[in-house]
Formats: sequence, C-alpha cells, structure tokens
Amino acid sequence: LLQNEASFFSSHNLFFFKKKSQRKMCKVDSQANPYDERPLVDDLLEKHAKAIASVRESILDDDECKALYEKGDNTKRYDDIWILRYVLSHKGHVKSASKAAMNTIKFREESKLNQAGDLRHRIKQHGVPDSEKMANIDPLPGYKLYNKYCEENAICTTLPDENRGIVVYYDMGKMDQHGLATGMDTEQMKEMVLYANEAMFQVVDEITRRTGRLTKVMKIVDMSSTGFRKMNRAFLQRDGASSKASEDYYPQLLACIMVINGPTWLSTFWSLLRPVIPKRVAEKVDFLPSVAKMKGNQKALKSILKYVAEENLPEKYAGLNKQWPLPCVSERYVV
Repeated sequence: LLQNEASFFSSHNLFFFKKKSQRKMCKVDSQANPYDERPLVDDLLEKHAKAIASVRESILDDDECKALYEKGDNTKRYDDIWILRYVLSHKGHVKSASKAAMNTIKFREESKLNQAGDLRHRIKQHGVPDSEKMANIDPLPGYKLYNKYCEENAICTTLPDENRGIVVYYDMGKMDQHGLATGMDTEQMKEMVLYANEAMFQVVDEITRRTGRLTKVMKIVDMSSTGFRKMNRAFLQRDGASSKASEDYYPQLLACIMVINGPTWLSTFWSLLRPVIPKRVAEKVDFLPSVAKMKGNQKALKSILKYVAEENLPEKYAGLNKQWPLPCVSERYVV
C-alpha cells in the first residue's frame, strides 16, 4: 500500500495543516554528523525575517498572486520557510526574490503541481531494475523515455540517511547523450526534470522541517567511463535550460554538483560549456580529485562528507559502503 495523498499532508508535510506557530516543524537534530554544515532554519528565519516579510507583502500586493496565495491551503504551503529559499537564492534581494516567488506561485497553479500529491514514492533510478517493493509503482512523467537511453546503473538517486539530503550519482559514460539529444525534445526534458525536482523537493522539504536544518540535494557526476565523443553539447545545453527552470522554481534545492574522475580534456570542454549553463548552476559545480587520491583522505573527502557519511558513501567513490547500486530514495516512502 502506498502512503496516499492524505497521509502525506497529515504526517509527512505537516505544515499544510498546522497552525502558524507550529507550521515550521523545526526540531533541531542533535545527532548531526560533525561534517554536516547545514545551517539551522530558525537562525536563517530570524536573520532574514525582514526580507521574508517584504516578499510576502509583494505577493499580497499583486492581485493575481494574492488570490492564488489565499486559495485553499496555499497560505500554509507558501510559508516562511518556503519564502526563505527564495531570499537565500537571491542573496537577500527582495525585488528579485519576490518576482521569482510570484512566478513560481503562478507556474504551480498553471501546472497543477499543488494537486500532484505525494510524488516521493514514484522516484525511480535510471538503468537500475526495480526492487520487488517498487515493481508496481508508476514512475514520474518522462521517466520511461529518458530511461531508454540509460545503461546499467546510469543514475542512482538515494537517501543514505533519513535525516540528511538526497545524493544522486551519475555515471556519464552510461548515458546516451546523443540519443537523448535526438529522442527527447526540450519540452519533454523540462517535464521530466520538473516532476523529478518536485518529488525531490518534497523529500528535502520534509527533512528540513523535521530536523530544523536547511536540507538540499547533492549530485556526484562520475566521468571515468565517458569519452569526449560521448559528450553532446546540445543535450547538455538542454539539460542546462531545464536546470535553470529548476533553480527558478525550486531555489536552494541543489546544494552542489561534484565532478569526479575527470579526464584530461574536461577542463577544455567545461570552458566551452560553462557560458551556456545558468550562472547559479555553474557556480555550484566543483571538480574533485580522482577516487584513488581521495580514498582514506578525510581532507580530500570533506566536501562530499558534508552531505553523506563515509560509511554510506560507496567504495567506488572513495567511501566505505560496499553496496552498489544503492537503494532508491523512494523505497523509504512505500509501505
């Protein structure tokens, strides 16, 4: 049996039905990992209280947004923590944060995302067979088409610790970028990315509210099995455009992109690609040493250990976990 929409809003996304004083759900996790640098939500709310209030005022000053903001349970959906992510992404600039928040409110109404319900159990891995638990679960829109171009264990979306963020592992050599560039158009790509981000946001938003720490998604991109001829600029541009939409509608969802096992030609390719990647996404890309250099080196691993403990990090990525592939994040949300 799946956790249905009602149980999601009543037990996992409690802010939808809590009074204002309770809605934040920010109980701080006292057992945080020593490498865990996630800021405390209450501290951020206090620091940015004025900007958050100003963004809300801007929303209420716009007749269309005011109507949508007050529609149904949206006043609980678009609460202080939701607005906080826009303030942080726009570095406290109220005007741009307000514009982004209002565009998102309108977009969610047009796309009927607020009626989508709990999507967390529908996240699936690419190139990884479903477990028995997941076999009868319908995937998110766009998944089946994208998965056609993925080889074994191409993309693993995991939640190694229920109190920390999602970790997504990409093996670039196992993704047919040329096939994706010709077989999946821009709108199909955007739809796939949109629903994947909506589902992941539901996961990290619940963790943020439950642990009291601002929680995000980390992506590890493994370049060890790819070659220059496997890269497709058109696909990467399209992916970049989808990422920009993600940054606009899901601010503070992506923590970072860690590129590992980079070949010698990667720096040249990145210099050509970076200008077409949204600035806010490009700024989150970091290039790490090879796995051989990171293995057992806590200093070299520090940037990864901020998001996943060494015992949960797979051996193939310099961790201690012998299991591969890892269970999908969605398995935690199927009963």
